[in-house]
Amino acid sequence: MTNTTPAWFRGLPNQLTLFRIGTIPIMLFLFPLGVESIQIFCAGLFTVASFTDWLDGVVARRYQLESGLGRILDPIADKLLVTSGLVLLVGEGYIWSWLAGLLLCREMVLAGMRLVSLQQGFEMHVSKLAKFKTFFLDFSIGCLMVHGTLWGIPFLEFGMISVWIALLLSLYSAWEYGVVFFKKAAL
Repeated sequence: MTNTTPAWFRGLPNQLTLFRIGTIPIMLFLFPLGVESIQIFCAGLFTVASFTDWLDGVVARRYQLESGLGRILDPIADKLLVTSGLVLLVGEGYIWSWLAGLLLCREMVLAGMRLVSLQQGFEMHVSKLAKFKTFFLDFSIGCLMVHGTLWGIPFLEFGMISVWIALLLSLYSAWEYGVVFFKKAAL
């Protein structure tokens, strides 16, 4: 990046992350109203917010705009968005609480392992399998927020299939991270 790069573009990855965080209270307020059109709006908002997770990473890496704030804020924003989506789905009875609980516990355990690994001087990079898990989990949350058929598309069925795939990928990738962590960590 050159000095002629506009300031707004240099800050774009962090702005996308902040946008993702900003969508959360909107969904938390609107989705529980139970109005189908509002829930579909929230599903679209969740999908756009999920897409910004991918986009901010691409922009930051491609244009060398990575920052310390972004490295801290991005994973927090992702976990807040997914946690909020799962809480909304459980609150409406669209998924089982134990399923959301397993997915969220995995996220918390891995966050703890990453903190310990950084304290001990090694980094646990995001695996390709975990990226697939994120895609399927985000996709499933968006589909389950629609919770029905829209435009002839069976979002509920796609969401249920995807959430099970996300759960399997989540548990398997957690096991893989655990193997790496316990080989490298001095416990």
